[in-house]
Amino acid sequence: MVPLCHGNLEASLLPGCGGAFSYLRWKGQDLLRPLVSGCDSLPEGPRHSGGYVLAPYSNRIADAAFSWQGETICLKRNFGNHPHSLHGFAWQRAWELVRQDEQSQDRATLVLHHLPDTDWPWSCKVTQEVSLGPNRVSLTLSLENLDTRPMPAGLGWHPYFQRTPKVQLEFAAASVWINDDRQLPTHQVTPPDKWHFCHLRPLEWPGVDNCYTGWSRHAQIHWPEYRLRLRLLASEELSHLVLFTPEQQDFFALEPVSHANAALNSDKPHAHGMQTLAPGESFSCHLQLNLEEDHG
Repeated sequence: MVPLCHGNLEASLLPGCGGAFSYLRWKGQDLLRPLVSGCDSLPEGPRHSGGYVLAPYSNRIADAAFSWQGETICLKRNFGNHPHSLHGFAWQRAWELVRQDEQSQDRATLVLHHLPDTDWPWSCKVTQEVSLGPNRVSLTLSLENLDTRPMPAGLGWHPYFQRTPKVQLEFAAASVWINDDRQLPTHQVTPPDKWHFCHLRPLEWPGVDNCYTGWSRHAQIHWPEYRLRLRLLASEELSHLVLFTPEQQDFFALEPVSHANAALNSDKPHAHGMQTLAPGESFSCHLQLNLEEDHG
């Protein structure tokens, strides 16, 4: 466990458990779902954590296979009996702590070196830098192709935010992908009213597990119970946003990602955000969480 702190902010990372957050707290109040007791080991631990990195792709690859530069790539199904592969390999691997500011204890860098296998047939490196400020959390994610062949690339972050009875959400988006009964995207529509969060409103139970496009790269979460607001700012590379609101759970996921769900299964993956990294090339993105207390 790698504890971090700066003023009223505290966080903890789990290098050996997917590089996941075990907690993120403001004045002792959990903002992310705290790690479920006894779930600090692979492979299942990250699913019960506060959040983890998505690399080298986000969400689903249909039937764990896709075509790439004339070759059919078959991956291992990595999510139990689920027919698709999910979220890449980074969340199911042990990371290495390569840097921590021992004096201030407010920043750390984790690295994951990957060799070709059935999870991903390219050699690559994933880096996660986390730093805390007086009222902010900054995350920088990067993916480097260490292979001799061009590699598809995607990045994202999968946080599980605390879902209180009165929690509110706001973000603007032009469209949302509709999924079929296999949870694969079929077409885009203007967000229906119950999925539209262009103004701050109660999250409630909208039944969403979908990817939004054309979003503003700014989102706001308001916890009236905590008298606290979290403003999420994403870099240009994170052009898509996945919202996951499971029924009767005490968390929801708001995931800034670089590409649409199942983008690698589309005819034009680059049009849906997938990158191509030449050998030695890197792809990076940045996230910042700013905290503001309610006054008055």
